[in-house]
Amino acid sequence: MKKLLLMMLALVVLCMPLGAVAEEETLKLPLGVTFGLDLEQLAGMLGEGAVVEAWDTDGSGSVFLENVGLGVGDLHADFVSMNVTTNNSPRLPRLDNIDASIAFEGSCIAAFRRALADLTAVYGQPDSDPFDQFARESYQEYGNLSASWTTPEVRIYLNMSQSFIPGGSLDLSYAYRLCYDLSDLDE
Repeated sequence: MKKLLLMMLALVVLCMPLGAVAEEETLKLPLGVTFGLDLEQLAGMLGEGAVVEAWDTDGSGSVFLENVGLGVGDLHADFVSMNVTTNNSPRLPRLDNIDASIAFEGSCIAAFRRALADLTAVYGQPDSDPFDQFARESYQEYGNLSASWTTPEVRIYLNMSQSFIPGGSLDLSYAYRLCYDLSDLDE
């Protein structure tokens, strides 16, 4: 009986990392896309309204959208750019970066707080408090606020700047973190 219990415990322990990976693969990205799509797959998934710009014959390029709901909370973007690059070990074209300019009316700070609430509802608390003492000092000096979320596969940034654009701007970006294989270092 002890052997059976030990084997079952070992199986549970072995399955735990697989569950974590499966959960990570379901991280909600804007417009329901997933990292790793090639340019054709991405354009087909986004459908009409998506403007495709191929950069080179290697399959890299961008897909642009305007005036769209992101499908992450109530966030709406004036402009979205999704980049498919060969910035990875096998040099295959893959979606690895998403940038969005968040639409808002009124105060940039109020818009930042609303976007922060939407993102926190989906991704949990950000890596650090965007209103702590350091952030307040940074805002006072530079007019910026920021929040980030880091998962094993994705880094998400929300930035607000009042420095350059009248009324300010809100930018949201997603960067894929697993572009290169660690086995490259073994060569």
